Amino acid sequence: PVQDASATAKGNAWVATADNAAAVYYNAAGLTQLEDPSVRVGIYSVHLGLEAFTAAGGAEADKAWQMVPQIYGAMPIGERFVLGAGLNSPFGLSTDWPANTSFSTIATSTELQVATGWLFGAYEINECLSIGGGFNYSRADLTSRQAFPVAPGGWMEFSGSDWAGSFTASLRWEPTPEHAFGLVYRGQTDYDLEGRTLMPPVVNSQPSSLDLITPETWAAGYAWRPCPEWSIEANIEWVNWEQLDTAILRQGSGNLPFAFEWDANFIYSIGASRSFDGGWRVSAGYEYIENSQPDLTFNPAVADADRHWLACGVEKTGEHYSIALAYQYAFSNR
Repeated sequence: PVQDASATAKGNAWVATADNAAAVYYNAAGLTQLEDPSVRVGIYSVHLGLEAFTAAGGAEADKAWQMVPQIYGAMPIGERFVLGAGLNSPFGLSTDWPANTSFSTIATSTELQVATGWLFGAYEINECLSIGGGFNYSRADLTSRQAFPVAPGGWMEFSGSDWAGSFTASLRWEPTPEHAFGLVYRGQTDYDLEGRTLMPPVVNSQPSSLDLITPETWAAGYAWRPCPEWSIEANIEWVNWEQLDTAILRQGSGNLPFAFEWDANFIYSIGASRSFDGGWRVSAGYEYIENSQPDLTFNPAVADADRHWLACGVEKTGEHYSIALAYQYAFSNR
């Protein structure tokens, strides 16, 4: 859910506010609050600390920094309609474990890169209610390697990619200046990743494919402004990971199942911001993301857990610009 520094600083509790160009992702209906053309560019830097403890000993994944970019634009057309577009990465990341772990036959390295383009329209029905919606088109690239002990030092690696589309619909209701509500639906995206599998020295290369989904989500938010300087906001988001069941790697030498069998989960967010003279604003927030990965099908390639996220940030707004910086710290007891 981390797709803009202003939202991140409030623990991503931002669905009901959505008052800059990043509303393209968070709630397109919020674009009607923009009176002038706007472009917003950002980058999210992720440093994962993953450790595994098994009966055979401990292992630590590579802690390399990963950079996730985002760009959004909005263009008012007439008095009631705003056109929005964006490019971001709503899913993905990578894990890289040592090759000699006790679970190397399950996973050694995995990388999923998703780039999504968004094209939306937002319409102001009246001064209190706006709606938004449009389409997104994504490219997914997956590379996954695991030990394959047919021969000493053997391994198997699948690399595949695909393009797929989906749609999003949203609304924003602000009955009074003190209260605002937001609702967003994002559809499921279905990929048929086509590529090749390498299994030296048994098979050098063979055509392969793998079905994969990114799930549908519902998000609802409420923002309360007790005074012009303060904004307090809460979100709840439902992510339908139940759609990710068992993926089948289809290849010439036989099919190989990858049992995900994930559960749907909720994301709870709460945050607050305080504005000061000179265009300054400080924010803080908390986010709780439920684990979606059952113990029975736990996979270190995409390790999930109940996660607590603490966030803070600062933003400076001028006449024709704003710059925002946010910091997040996440931890889990799993």
